[in-house]
Amino acid sequence: MVKKNNKPLYKPFNAPTTSKYKKMVYVKKDGKKRKIGFGLKGYKHNYSAKARKSYLARSGGIRDKSGKLTKNNKNSANYWSRKAWGA
Repeated sequence: MVKKNNKPLYKPFNAPTTSKYKKMVYVKKDGKKRKIGFGLKGYKHNYSAKARKSYLARSGGIRDKSGKLTKNNKNSANYWSRKAWGA
């Protein structure tokens, strides 16, 4: 089993089967290595081009608690989800 410290930063990987997420990524936040999960397993998705375009348009406006957009913040699940969808 690979330990947490051996996983590379900012490189998504498949989540364990016991997790509720599809993918995870380690990021450096406040000087510490943190794990972010994105893509819930229970959701069924429509992968059509129209649905993809609609999702990327909606998720581009998501903001954090301080009011900043999260689409360009590498420490947010929204950034990694958008990247996985091809934004």
